[in-house]
Amino acid sequence: MYQGFLNLNKPTGISSNKVLNILKPHLNGSKIGFIGTLDPLASGVLPICLGFATRISEFVSDEVKEYELEGVFGISTNTFDSEGEIVSKSNFDHVRKEDLNSLLNELKIKYIQEAPIYSALKVNGKKMYDLARKGIKVNPKKREVKLHDFEIIHFEKPNFRIKILCSKGFYVRSLVNDIGIKLGTHAYLYSLVRTRSSGFNINTSYDIDEIKYQIQNGNINKLITPIGELLKNAFAINLDEIKAKKILNGNKLEMFIKEIKNNDRLLIYENESSLIAIGEYLNGHVVPLKVVPHD
Repeated sequence: MYQGFLNLNKPTGISSNKVLNILKPHLNGSKIGFIGTLDPLASGVLPICLGFATRISEFVSDEVKEYELEGVFGISTNTFDSEGEIVSKSNFDHVRKEDLNSLLNELKIKYIQEAPIYSALKVNGKKMYDLARKGIKVNPKKREVKLHDFEIIHFEKPNFRIKILCSKGFYVRSLVNDIGIKLGTHAYLYSLVRTRSSGFNINTSYDIDEIKYQIQNGNINKLITPIGELLKNAFAINLDEIKAKKILNGNKLEMFIKEIKNNDRLLIYENESSLIAIGEYLNGHVVPLKVVPHD
């Protein structure tokens, strides 16, 4: 059974779930999941969780993600991207690079974003894209998101390319659609690459075929990032066998640790070797939050 994370570079044209379906038969029954869905249109960093890592993804999903997007002025679609139906066309001759730069600087200050109706966000328990496909009118959800930074990489109308740093829950499709509207025209997302997510960078990612090849040759462990490496802000503590057994049974352990504060995250090891749990320090106790399954 494998434990840890793979830095996978998802190709365009397949869903994130399809990636799991491709890899799963090769993983000897190991549980598998991913952090942060990428649409079929998008490529780039898709962190894959293996084994116990599937249970702790909420602890490693960081707040900041990096993308490179390409948009096209003058056209809008019902999905806000190149896979949708064209709904509007407009002139874009007046749009300047300076206008785009000024707009993005405004959005860095505050950005209330409307989610695309073709998205997995739920309204009354139903995914919006399911409702939209059935022709049911949906009032898109609005929420404040954060555009941390940006760089306009290319501007040659009708095309523009931007690198952005943004919060999780940020819809890049909505950003491109909003850019069009706010600049007095229309725009849609043509392509998208996620270049950084959850501590992983595209420069050190592996494609699906490379991962399959290494599995088949028994070398997959050299591609796996251990769980502890992604929880860099957690404190590692080591327990003897008796104390470790209490944690493995789900019991909290009274323990004074001078360097650790209330609510600090913990990596709990047995005898300085095996990771046995993710926990937190609370009122003088080591409290297990997620325990590694042991046979």
